[in-house]
Amino acid sequence: MVVGIGIGTGHKSGSAAGPRGPVRRRVGRAIVTWALMMLTLVTALVGAGGAIAQQAPMQSLEGLPARPPVDPDVDPYPFDPFLSLRSYLRQRLLAGWWARDPSYEAGVFAVVVHIPESWRGNPTSAMLRLCPEPSSTLWERIQVVELRPFYRQSPWPAATCRR
Repeated sequence: MVVGIGIGTGHKSGSAAGPRGPVRRRVGRAIVTWALMMLTLVTALVGAGGAIAQQAPMQSLEGLPARPPVDPDVDPYPFDPFLSLRSYLRQRLLAGWWARDPSYEAGVFAVVVHIPESWRGNPTSAMLRLCPEPSSTLWERIQVVELRPFYRQSPWPAATCRR
């Protein structure tokens, strides 16, 4: 007669469930418990959503320190010189040309313009043709723009555009 030796789990070592049977049941119970707790939490948050929606509206940011007052009736879209220069050059650059993002160095907005190898001509004079016209809206907020050509894998002398 063969007798199995118990290992403290209530099952014999030779049983079909083996020693992992109780462990599997504990893990299964833990997963079910965790899922029920998460369901309870989600239900509580959804119920609190109605209370959150009934709170008072957000207060004005007018009295905060170091924040300039913004009146949307006067200037709903403040001037961004980097975005303005980027869009200006995107409209005027020839096919195959591209420009890096503008940078602000020592009071001057500088833009590096890459010229393709196949282009023929003087890169510095080409930069002068890219300068904004005197009537351009860029000159309302920008004083000086420096266009730096990069042609045939080397930098060339920059063209300075002024109002």
